[in-house]
Order: sequence, then C-alpha cells, then structure tokens
Amino acid sequence: MGSASLPSGHEALRAHVRTWAEANVAPYSRSWDRADALPLDLVRAMGDAGFLGIIAPVEHGGSNRDYVSLGIVIEELARADVSAAIICWLQATLSTMIPGWGDETVSKVSSGRCVVALATSEEGAGSDVASMRTTARRDGADWLISGEKIHVSLMPGADVMAVTAKYGDGARPPIAMFRVESAGRGVTCESMPQMGARAHQLGRVKLTGVRVPADAIMGGGASGQRAMNVRFNVSRCLSPLTAIGAAQRTVEDTIAFAKNHVVFGRPIATNQAISFPLVEHLTRLEAARLLAYRALESNDKGLASQAEGAMAKWFGITSAVAAITDCLQMHGANGYLTEFPIEQRLRDTMATFFTGGTINVMKMLLVREFFGREFTGIE
Repeated sequence: MGSASLPSGHEALRAHVRTWAEANVAPYSRSWDRADALPLDLVRAMGDAGFLGIIAPVEHGGSNRDYVSLGIVIEELARADVSAAIICWLQATLSTMIPGWGDETVSKVSSGRCVVALATSEEGAGSDVASMRTTARRDGADWLISGEKIHVSLMPGADVMAVTAKYGDGARPPIAMFRVESAGRGVTCESMPQMGARAHQLGRVKLTGVRVPADAIMGGGASGQRAMNVRFNVSRCLSPLTAIGAAQRTVEDTIAFAKNHVVFGRPIATNQAISFPLVEHLTRLEAARLLAYRALESNDKGLASQAEGAMAKWFGITSAVAAITDCLQMHGANGYLTEFPIEQRLRDTMATFFTGGTINVMKMLLVREFFGREFTGIE
C-alpha cells in the first residue's frame, strides 16, 4: 500500500493504522523481542504502508502530512509494539528534519528500502553534547572522522548515519553532522543488548579515520546542532505518545481482564482497589495525550514548543510506566510471565525514558524556561 492511499482525516488515519498494526505488527512483537535485532521486514512493511514517509515531501515518496498525523501513527503502532513505533518515528523524523541526506536517500527511507541512524551520544557525553570527543579534521578535500559513539539506534542495521563531531580549533570548537556510510572503511559496530525495545537495535560505533567527502557535512555546518534541536521538539512529543500507546492498550486489556476475572465469587473490577487506579490512569493518560498533541500542533504552526514538549515527555512517560506497572500487578503472577505481553510492554516502554533526553533533562529545560538559565545548575 502506498502513502497516497492513507486516509486524509486524523480519526480515519487512526482507525486505519490501528487495523494495520493489529494485522502486521502485533502478531510478531514477541518474536522480534526474542530475536533482539532490527527486523528489516518490518521496516519495509511500514514503508509500503506509507508510514515512514508520512511527513516527507510528495516528490520524495511521502505524504507531506502534519506532525499530528505522525503522532497518531506512532501512538497506534505503539499499541501493537513499542519498537515498531520507535523505528517509525526515527526514520520519519531523521530523514526529513535533518538536511543533508540527499534526495535519493530520503526517497529510499520513505519506501523502507534504506535505514538511517543518528550517532550523537558518547561515554560521558550524552545530554552534555559539548563534551563529545569525536573529531573531524580536513585532509585535502575530505574529512577524516575519528571517535566512538554509543546508543546508536538501529545499529547494526542502518545503511547510513549522521555522525556529530567537533571540528576546527579553539576551546569550544563548533559541532557538525557528517553523512557516514555504515559499511565504510574504518567503521566498526557491535550491538549493545538492552532491557526492552529490543527490535529497536542499539549499537556501539567506532570510527577510525573514516574518510568522507567535503559535501558529506550536513545541516549547514555548525547549524547542524540547530537542525537537531528542531527535530528534538517533535521527537519529545512522539516519545510520550509511544509510551501512552502501549499504556492505553495495557489499561484497556486490564479492564477487560478485571471485568471477567472472578475472585471470591465476584469480578475483581467490583473492588475499588482495582477500578479506582484504572480510571485514574485513564485520566492521566488522556491529559498526557492532549499535552503531546497540543505541542505537535504548535510545531505544525511553526511556534516554539520546547516547554510543551518537555512537559509532554516527562509527564506522559512517567504516567505510562506507572499505569503499566499497576496493571502488571493486577494480573497477579501471570503479569510477570513472558507468556503474557505486559512484562514486555513495561520493559519496552521504559526505553522512552532515554529518547531525546532524559526525564531530568526535560525538567532542566523547564527550569531554564520558567526560572532562567542561571538556575539550571549548568553553564
């Protein structure tokens, strides 16, 4: 199915994605978790369905839809599998919101025939981007890149990476992104096994004098950091929507379970110790969902939404994890068994704590917004 066949209205799109994900994602979630590797067949299927190119230009095989549409796709995919949602949001946002991949690559990503990755984090330099040690130096007409990146999403597996590196001299050299072929000479990668979201592969990438051409620099040189910040504003909304999608499905499943599971002669849903927490979680999830979509609407209008995105991320994810944790306990010991989906959803959802900045980084952004930069405790 191509992107042109996607329903035009938001609610029609939501119903379409939910039906598609139930048929094409949910049945394979457990096997992808056990395989602990990037499922390229899933990437191709999401490309064929039009999800990867939903915000990409039409001339690049996309639908040129708004960020709210992307949020709906991510939330509905997450109901079926968190890894699928993360993979989709990474491909959709990396390919279209960071300039410099090239038209051919963007078109291939939209179709699911190419996978791109963002390599930014390092040991001791995750949220503290200024502390990165990866460098790029000129060698004739080329650049030579050396360093080591960790927590690189979709590696091994991605075809090409955007690698951040310092270049130039001075105490605070500028940072740029460089287009690096994953199979290029001097690039090595090993997987970094993780607790959850295992189909969303994480890798450690070592770059040893990797030679790239002068035009491999992305995002207009030092403005690459600015391009990355724009993408962060959107991703910080997609991250909680991923968690909310998984949590909403879990709460709905738990309500159905509680209405039918009889203990001491009556359904456990008649106990307020069960029903009250569930309706409270539904309320928090709805509030978090509205906050995330409001932030996406602001992004669609070109308005600054860093504060809303930061609020949406920490509130949405913490609310979702709390909801799934309570639901797991309501299922008794079965909730802890790998035979049932809740323990995987809990593990998977916890991965969203670390996408696009940690929960405490979100709070630091809000302190900077409402108190002032001098109260954040960092330079």
